[in-house]
Amino acid sequence: MQVMPETSSGKSSTSVPADVILAKIRLGEKVDYDHIVVTGHLSSDRLALTAKQILRIPFEVKVGPLDRPITANSSISITDSWIAGDVDFNNMIFNRPVSFKNTVFANNSSFKGCQFNGEATFTGSGFGGIADFQKSRFLAKADFSRAVSLGPAIFFDTQFDDSASFSHSDFYNISSWWGAKFAGPVSFSGSWFNDYVEFIETQFSAEASFDEAHFLGPAYFSGAIYSSLATFNGTRFEIEATFMDADFAAPVEFTNTVFNGSIGFSSAEFKEIASFGEAQFNRSAIFNESKFYKPAEFSRCRFGDSADFSSSQFNQDCNFNDSTLSGRANFQGAKFLEYADFSGTQFMDDANFSCTMFDGPADFSRSMFEKNASLFDAKFQKNAHMESCRIGDLNLTKARYPWIFLHWDSIGNFESDEDAYCCILKNYDNLGWLQDSRDCSSELKRKGFS
Repeated sequence: MQVMPETSSGKSSTSVPADVILAKIRLGEKVDYDHIVVTGHLSSDRLALTAKQILRIPFEVKVGPLDRPITANSSISITDSWIAGDVDFNNMIFNRPVSFKNTVFANNSSFKGCQFNGEATFTGSGFGGIADFQKSRFLAKADFSRAVSLGPAIFFDTQFDDSASFSHSDFYNISSWWGAKFAGPVSFSGSWFNDYVEFIETQFSAEASFDEAHFLGPAYFSGAIYSSLATFNGTRFEIEATFMDADFAAPVEFTNTVFNGSIGFSSAEFKEIASFGEAQFNRSAIFNESKFYKPAEFSRCRFGDSADFSSSQFNQDCNFNDSTLSGRANFQGAKFLEYADFSGTQFMDDANFSCTMFDGPADFSRSMFEKNASLFDAKFQKNAHMESCRIGDLNLTKARYPWIFLHWDSIGNFESDEDAYCCILKNYDNLGWLQDSRDCSSELKRKGFS
């Protein structure tokens, strides 16, 4: 694929030698070009020379790198243009605005270790080779929206002090924001990541939007910190993704998100409202040992494979109502400290709630357990509502509850020990459910229990 700048006119391009541009930067003159082809290489090493030397000494003559950053006092605007050679502006300080809007960097471009004191505009730019911005710092607005990167895009340990936009951009190679820091709002909305992408240990101090982004390769957000609202609404993850050990200190939204690969939230912490309403988990979903400090919303979700919430903790209301879990559901050892709503949920495979703690009300009304439902050693501090529930095989061995509203004819097989029979029989007597009591008692005797 060839990257071309977005131009609205058929204006012919003029060739400008790279050294002419470098000489202007060296003199502090304004650099303002439109519809040009930059021939030769743009290298900060050349700025160690005088302007006359830059224009006179051939590029092939090597200039030793400086031991200090080069400062550019020129405003730089090269728009709707084509830069044919390499760009090497490592460790430069740009004191004024820089704009490469709709400009193509045909080869490698390196801005490693740079400092942008004015606005940096790369809107609609194309990067044909490596785009390296690692360890750079943007003190003003940074705009990479609608950019196209064919080579690796590297923003490792980069710092953005103001707003940043990568919205509607296309990354066709690996891209990395590992350890990057976003002090202002950032948007990746509508962008396409066609290869491996990482936001490992990235810090988002303001709002971060990934709405309707597409991840076609593996996506890693492990250890990322979100201090403000993070949104992934309508986002699609086609391959595996992980948010393991991620820290969501503010609300997070994954509404209508599609996970076509496995997704991992192991040991993640959700300190504000977490919304996964109507999300689709088409492969394994792993939330083991995660913590939800505020309400957790999983209503009308679709889990196409296994769902693992083992040893997770829900400190406030948790809502899984009207969701479908097609694979094995594992909530073993989970803790629900407030209201747990599983009303209308369909468990198409085994559901494991063994050793689970329900400190608040638990609502499983209208739910369906196609296979085995294990509540072995589960503890209900308040009532368990299972009205209009259907269960294939139920294990209530060692389970404890004050009241359980579950009709006997809703249970296919009561795969429990004698104590569990006695407990539920006493429950029916206390409720005054005479027919359920008789049916349970008959089954108790049929199995030879005393």
